[in-house]
Amino acid sequence: MTYPMVLGHEISGRIVAMGREVQARRMGERVVVEPNIPCGRCELCARGLGRICPQKQSIGLTRWGGLADYVAVPDQFAWSIPESFALKDAAVIEPTAVAVHALSCAQVEAGATIAIVGCGGVGLLVATVAIAQGYRVVAIEPNEARRSAVLAAGAMDAIAADSAEEARAFFERAGVVTIFECAGLPVTTQLCLDAAPQGSCIVLVGMATEDVALNPLYFVRNELQVRGALIYEHPADFARTIELVAGGKLAPGSTTGALEPLESLSTLLEAMEAGELDAKPLIAVRNYYFSDDIMSDTY
Repeated sequence: MTYPMVLGHEISGRIVAMGREVQARRMGERVVVEPNIPCGRCELCARGLGRICPQKQSIGLTRWGGLADYVAVPDQFAWSIPESFALKDAAVIEPTAVAVHALSCAQVEAGATIAIVGCGGVGLLVATVAIAQGYRVVAIEPNEARRSAVLAAGAMDAIAADSAEEARAFFERAGVVTIFECAGLPVTTQLCLDAAPQGSCIVLVGMATEDVALNPLYFVRNELQVRGALIYEHPADFARTIELVAGGKLAPGSTTGALEPLESLSTLLEAMEAGELDAKPLIAVRNYYFSDDIMSDTY
């Protein structure tokens, strides 16, 4: 990142101005923002891997983001949503698309049993998307409130495993075929590597920044797989996610915390850094320069 930078990566709102070349859009149109913008021209983009495009831009990370009265978004990355679509659900489309993509990386059919390790914001969304699509879900999560949340979402079981041996026994008992690491910590990544049942796949969704140990002989003899799942692919995953929510199969806003005013942002960021948040908060940015029939709350 370069500074100064306006944060805000997961955004819904309304169109209040358009570039001269933008067509077939209207003022006041309700949209959700796809914030990762690949170049569309390089070899990786041509292979359908725009999510790892070296020229990719990210709103709220490399371009000014949504925690402001206005945010500028390329036309094809502002997805129209129906009036019946709650803005609080739309604001969580972006991380839900991460969950949709992660499940596609697992390449297992609905009805299979999967495990979520780490039931924070993304982990809870992976569980919610998986349950909505017919997967059986179990989870490992040390936080009692988060265990309760994933069970309320429909998970079959959730425990706080103290060792790889306990986790492996839990996975084998449940018949787990894929493990999703969603905490992004070295200790949970190592747990997944050490506890994976024979013939299973580990999908790394979290982003641990420290090295972990991997024994090649153990992996080969047990036919294990490890895959990375970074964000989502434009445009398929966002379109699929919007379809799931619009069809009533998902209400991702139900996984968030309370709606908070922009003025509380610094307090929330401090609480997040201290690990005190059990769910993603929603930030309401009210723009007072437009009447309500054109511009309502954005999230």
